[in-house]
Amino acid sequence: MERESPQTLQQLTRELINYRNQQIVSLLQDTLSQGHIYRPQETYAVGEQVLFPHLGDILGEVVSVRPGHNPEYEPFSVMRVRTEDGEEMEFAMELSHEHPLNEMVYLPQEEDLSADDLCARYGERIRSELLRALETSSQFLTVGDQWFLRDLVLEITPGQLNIAEAMLDMAGGGPLATTDFLKELDLPSEVPLALQIFSLEYALLRDRRFDEVGPAGKALWYLREMEPREVLETPPLLHYMPIPYNRGLLDSIMLKLEQEIDDEWSDAQPDVPLQEKTTVILPYRHWRSGTLPLSARVSKLFPSARMTDRIRFTFVDGHTQEEFPGWVVLSGRYVYGLREWFAARHASTGSYIDLEQVPDTPGKIRISVRPLRSHRSEWLRTVNVQDGKLNFAVLRVRVYCEFDEQQAVSVNDPDAVDQLAGQMNSLSLESVLETVFNGLSGLSLQRAVHATALYSIVNLVRRVTPAPLLSILATSSRYISLGDNYWAYRGEN
Repeated sequence: MERESPQTLQQLTRELINYRNQQIVSLLQDTLSQGHIYRPQETYAVGEQVLFPHLGDILGEVVSVRPGHNPEYEPFSVMRVRTEDGEEMEFAMELSHEHPLNEMVYLPQEEDLSADDLCARYGERIRSELLRALETSSQFLTVGDQWFLRDLVLEITPGQLNIAEAMLDMAGGGPLATTDFLKELDLPSEVPLALQIFSLEYALLRDRRFDEVGPAGKALWYLREMEPREVLETPPLLHYMPIPYNRGLLDSIMLKLEQEIDDEWSDAQPDVPLQEKTTVILPYRHWRSGTLPLSARVSKLFPSARMTDRIRFTFVDGHTQEEFPGWVVLSGRYVYGLREWFAARHASTGSYIDLEQVPDTPGKIRISVRPLRSHRSEWLRTVNVQDGKLNFAVLRVRVYCEFDEQQAVSVNDPDAVDQLAGQMNSLSLESVLETVFNGLSGLSLQRAVHATALYSIVNLVRRVTPAPLLSILATSSRYISLGDNYWAYRGEN
């Protein structure tokens, strides 16, 4: 209210700590000013008010003074003090010997009052308590990470929201910053700009016509009806339903492989450090959907959200420097907007996709493949549909960029594979795994199958993370480990 400006939870926590600290100091000062603080070395006279902080701030009046008698401490005196409740007690005074109460400090020292130190020591606990109080109070409103009093928020009229809609429509759906709207809405000039922005953003967030798509720290608005359908609705091939399994069955080698595959829906999503560049091996379902997986590792590279599930940003082609829009969909764990780019760069399942933040340009991600010096044919696993079944072969396929040998697969008729995948939905994962395993083992003289290749091919027809597949390999009597993540088919016992 004093600043007439919305505040973040962090700012409010700091203000609350400062206020409470000043309040405590003020109360202490008021208490200590009621009488002379008791120090054994000092002299007190009859009728004098004496305060005893070490006894819970007892206040008393000196009613008599007499000489003290103790060979170890003489000379000293004894004063009798009557407290406010009528009780009388005696205390030594004029004591020449050292005593801890002579040096006791009852007010916080300047070094104890540092806001940074107090916030570091108590901030996290107070912040969580404050957030709980704000969320349960009808007095406060929040927009992103900012809070303000409900009664002081400006009312944004339907007409003003219609103007905002028209502006976005003229901008091709968006994005526009909140301040772009303010130029046309004629909000009261005497209201601080921060409060104008907060009030408008609160109104826009409550209106389903508008979607906030900016990265954290920057509010950008888009017309929801003009966003790509694949942003509003998860592409069918990317739908994921968790599959029950016993994680305790996975050994250290399997867990390491799970991290290396880096599936966006894996249960293992480590807290990886912020990085400026990374590489993604393009999975089949993302190649088909024009998307990239947003695993914990990859998500550190892309913009995070302040108020939204969807974030619009800009891709920069690492070869041509051409810019084109991209979308992060946090709930679906994917990045959309690459269908045309995949086709132009001849990316395919298993291709290496290099990603890098554009220096000093937040919201821009450079993307590139690793083109081969000469387009050539490579022996690749191919999967197609024949007589209603998956057909496996190793054929020469023209490739244009570097790829991961275990995850690469060529599919001549993706529509047929996707149609067969729908028909195989009724089969158990064990049955699908066995079909794919036998198909892949027939491509090798050793009849050995690498778990990564198995994961890649199974995901043509059944969306599954590595762990459930590995748990079946570990427990089924049909498979035997050959070491280094290679497996062989033993069949029925």
